Amino acid sequence: MTQKLQKNILILTFPIFIELLFFILMGSVDTFMISGYEKANAFAAGSVAAVGNASTVINLFGVLINIVSAGISVVVSQYLGAKNESGAKKAILTGILMQVFIGLIIATTLLVFGNLLFRLIETPIEIQQLSYDYLFYTAISLCFVAISNAISSALRSYGHTHQVMITVIIANVFNIVFNFIFIYGYLGAPEMGVAGAAVSTMLMRFLTMLVTFVLLKKMIGLSITKIRYDRSSMQKILKVGVPSALENMTYNLMQFVILSFVNKLGTEMITTRTYVNTVLSYIFLFSASFAAGNAIITGYYIGEEDYEGAYKNTLKTTIMTIGVVTIATITVNLFLPVIAKALTDDPVVIKTMHQIFLFVILLEIGRSLNLVIIQALRAAGDTTFPLVMAIISMLGIGISASFLLSNTLQLGLLGIYLGITCDEFFRGMTMLIRWLKKVWMHKSLVKETTQS
Repeated sequence: MTQKLQKNILILTFPIFIELLFFILMGSVDTFMISGYEKANAFAAGSVAAVGNASTVINLFGVLINIVSAGISVVVSQYLGAKNESGAKKAILTGILMQVFIGLIIATTLLVFGNLLFRLIETPIEIQQLSYDYLFYTAISLCFVAISNAISSALRSYGHTHQVMITVIIANVFNIVFNFIFIYGYLGAPEMGVAGAAVSTMLMRFLTMLVTFVLLKKMIGLSITKIRYDRSSMQKILKVGVPSALENMTYNLMQFVILSFVNKLGTEMITTRTYVNTVLSYIFLFSASFAAGNAIITGYYIGEEDYEGAYKNTLKTTIMTIGVVTIATITVNLFLPVIAKALTDDPVVIKTMHQIFLFVILLEIGRSLNLVIIQALRAAGDTTFPLVMAIISMLGIGISASFLLSNTLQLGLLGIYLGITCDEFFRGMTMLIRWLKKVWMHKSLVKETTQS
């Protein structure tokens, strides 16, 4: 990785942004195409709501994939910053092996307990089978995602962000083609509706995994056939990955509980939530891409023991991210009438979307603080504090505020999003204070290894 690429946030972030954009497009394409299928076929009513419920259940466990992916990104970046490529490669190979087992465990859990989880969140009976149909094939594909994510994290840490970006773009093209084939039953395939979208995703993720195998060999010089276990690497990966995954699991647990509030509002509001989250994902990608790029740079700074460089760069990135997200949010609000109309003709859904997006700017500023600074803290080796605050804020503030505002104050779906905003803002300000106090300094994961 060259010095210029290593330290230039915009050069590093752009391909990550494009990668995330096309990754999000996969989910959006599924939503748009399933929405069109639902409009054209009366028997497919509730398909969009079913995907929304299934995705929440899948994400509750799918986030465990990030245990290793997050750990690889930080550990490899710190090793490379410390000029220890041998340690970086050991971490990558160990991480891939860990992901194989994690992917199998997650897929099995979802397949066995999926219907039980749908009942727990009070998924309307009329969409339970559709929800499980989507979950079935998507759960299987998580095995492929687990391995691909581990390799992609390694490639990014080495600076090969463009290659990962191109892979995701190509995967999107295949996803659209497969969607047409399996949702609508073209080229002799059966017409599968919601399940067809999941089959499409599964095939696309399998092909993506194969491509990452090739990139791993070509760009880093490692073969998937040589994966092996290294105890020290595993411990370092888990030190970063477990708190990160538990934090994300806490978020998904909050969403899981909140979805039960949404389900009580009826299928119309479930569908609205799915559309709102689809649009929000495009604002989110700005924060996520800046956060990912900054985390890699922070890892290099920490490996070099340049703590002041890490401190200043993260503050600069945070300010930049908030500015970009604010512009994106205002733009979405200006074009929301067109966006909402393209998604649905239901006047209640459109009205509710307009109400929610009036307050989205507060939600996204809080989320920007969380994403950028929390990932910087992890990259510095400060992993416990973000987890503790996540548990306190998400479960204590997010769920309570969502219930109070939506149920007690009768604000419905709007109240739920306002409750989530309270959580994001509180945690965001807490993380900013943590960074400003510089408590995270001298927590390098590889310092002892490089000195010994």
